[in-house]
Amino acid sequence: MKGVKFYLEYPNRQEKRKATRANLGNHEGNVIAVLDNDYFIDAQGDPTAEAIAGFLSTKDSPVMTTGVSLDYLCERCKRISEKQAREIHPELFIRLDQ
Repeated sequence: MKGVKFYLEYPNRQEKRKATRANLGNHEGNVIAVLDNDYFIDAQGDPTAEAIAGFLSTKDSPVMTTGVSLDYLCERCKRISEKQAREIHPELFIRLDQ
């Protein structure tokens, strides 16, 4: 899918560090789809990306459009392929494939 980058969410920084490309580890079961638009500065002055993300802390959560801090993506998320994202968070692709 062009124009979208996928990030797997982890419950904390330590779980993200334990994960590898072969074994994604103890992730939350939700993927953030970051749209390849320009980033913007939010009200707190943080660089933020436009995204579609789960709004519940449950696996395969329903999704909504949102802004995601670049710091959050770096600290708590790992970039994954579209194929992996489709397997982990099918609900996200109901929205993206429309």
